[in-house]
Amino acid sequence: MSMMSPIKDLMKGWRSFFTGVNWLKKHPFYFLLLVFPMALGLALLSVGAGFFLEYQEQMMAWALFARPDNWFALGLYYLAKGLLYVMAMILGFVFYSLVVNVFSAPVYDFVSLAVERELTDGPPPELRFFESLKLMGEELKKALFIMALTLSCLFIPVLNVFSPIVAAFFMGWELFDFPLARRGWNFRRRLKFVFAHFFSVVGLGLWLLVPGLQMILMPLSVAAGTILAVERLKFVNPEHVVKEVKND
Repeated sequence: MSMMSPIKDLMKGWRSFFTGVNWLKKHPFYFLLLVFPMALGLALLSVGAGFFLEYQEQMMAWALFARPDNWFALGLYYLAKGLLYVMAMILGFVFYSLVVNVFSAPVYDFVSLAVERELTDGPPPELRFFESLKLMGEELKKALFIMALTLSCLFIPVLNVFSPIVAAFFMGWELFDFPLARRGWNFRRRLKFVFAHFFSVVGLGLWLLVPGLQMILMPLSVAAGTILAVERLKFVNPEHVVKEVKND
């Protein structure tokens, strides 16, 4: 269980974004490195938005029932259409997060490592080459888990009400996970740890639900996710000293 109440934990995750940005302001070299994933995110967003605008009518016709003439049924039609747009946007956010993180992982991990190195009293753990290869299978499990649960929340009635929270959690997890992966933790252990800090991870991930700004906010949140995770890891190893990062 998290050490904080849910509301305080949620706000802790939310405020960690500002803490991470403050760290980047003090280390402009790492901020400049994050320009690459920002540019990649902008390119992917442009391609994805263009594709959706081009084929949205065909996709809606495939996923939705025919437009009725009855006024009551017509109201249900437009309600369902609006929900489909929302679900498509949320699914796009999660897919965007996974794709950008795959290609930007070396940059993200380099920045995350620098953050952790400054926060802790000793050198952060780093995986050897063969250990990192073994971890690829764990990353695949994680990606399949995220996509399966996201699709379930989008298309199963009642569960789809919670899809924004689920999307925020998964996108926050992507940023929270770098220190855990560096320790060579398997998927099950990482999943258990991140669920124990569910609300703080959701609080961080809420930033990434802002439409159209993910390409900027996601790279800027790498430092925040690392700070949040390192602070939580001190409960696993109380002897591990973690320095406080203050907002100016």
